[in-house]
Amino acid sequence: MIDIYTSELRKAGEALLEQVRDGKVENKDYFHLGVELLEILQHTKPEQMEYVNMQAEYYHLDGNLRRAGEKYRRVLEIDPVQECTEEDIRRIKKFCPILMTTPKECFPLKDVVAIHHPTKPLIGYHLFWEDDYDFPDDYEPCDHEELWIEYNPTQDVITKVMTFFHSRVLESTLAVEEAHENGQRPIIRIEWGKHGSLLAGWKDMQEPLTRVSLEEWITKTYEHVKAGGRVSTHPLKKYWPKGFDGTFAEYIDFSISVDPLSFLKKKPYMFKTKWVNASIFTQCLLYNFHPKMEWPDRFWTSLDENGIIQNLQNRKHSSYQVVSKE
Repeated sequence: MIDIYTSELRKAGEALLEQVRDGKVENKDYFHLGVELLEILQHTKPEQMEYVNMQAEYYHLDGNLRRAGEKYRRVLEIDPVQECTEEDIRRIKKFCPILMTTPKECFPLKDVVAIHHPTKPLIGYHLFWEDDYDFPDDYEPCDHEELWIEYNPTQDVITKVMTFFHSRVLESTLAVEEAHENGQRPIIRIEWGKHGSLLAGWKDMQEPLTRVSLEEWITKTYEHVKAGGRVSTHPLKKYWPKGFDGTFAEYIDFSISVDPLSFLKKKPYMFKTKWVNASIFTQCLLYNFHPKMEWPDRFWTSLDENGIIQNLQNRKHSSYQVVSKE
C-alpha cells in the first residue's frame, strides 16, 4: 500500500505546487507545510544542513523571526562563518560594483554586505535600500537586492556580472566588458523605487523566465509606479511620492552614482560563507529583511530541475512584474 500512497501523494504535491505558482494557495500556508516537511527530513538526515537552512528561510519568510533565528544560528554552529583573508577583502573592494540611480530616487541605500563564496571565485554584494515602493506593508523595513561577481583568480579580472532582477538572474557580457573598462568595477543601473538591478545592454535583453524583453518590462513598471504602484493609498505611503512624477526618459536616467564601497569602509560587513541569509540575519542587520537566494546557481538549478520556464510560458508577466517582492 505504501507505494500507492506515495504515488498519490507525489501527484497531490505536484498539484499543490502548481496552485502555489498560480497564486491560489497563500504563501503562508505553503511556508507552514514546508516547515513541517523539512522537520521530517531533518530527522532522517540530520547532517543535511540545507534542510535546516531552508527551514530557517521558511520561518523567516513567514515572519516568525525568533524561530528563524534559532535555525539560522544552528546552521552557523555546524558550519561557522569564516574570516575573510586579506586577499578576499582586497578582491571584494576591487570588484565592488558602482550603482547608478535616477536623480528622482526616493529611497537611500542603508547597508551593504559582501560575502565571498567559501570554495568558488564568486562574491555576492547584498544591497539594503530603505524600502520598496510597492511594499510598504510587508513588515520588512528595507528592500534587499543582490548582485554577484565571478572572477578569474589567476588573472584577477571579472568573468561574470549577475544581478537578481525580480526573481530572475540576469547576466551580460557587455557588463563584463564595461567592468574591464572601469578598473574592474561593474556598473549597475538601479530601477526607481523598486531597485531592480540592470546591466549594460539591458534594452536588448530578455528576462530568462518568460522571455519578455527588459525594455517592455521597464516600460510597464514605469506606468505602474507613475500611477502610484501597489497599495497606493496605504497609510505608510503618506510621506512617499504619490508616484513617479517624470517622463520615461527621466525614469531610465541612471546618472547619479552611489558607491557601496563607502558603506563597506564604514561598516566592514565582509564574510566568507555558503550561508548568506543566516550570516546577514545573525551578524549584520538590526532590522528585518527579505531572505533571498544565496547564490545564482540556485536559480539555474531550479530552472533545470523544475521546468519553471515551461510552467510560466503561458502566464502574463505583468503580475510578476508589479507585485513580486523578490
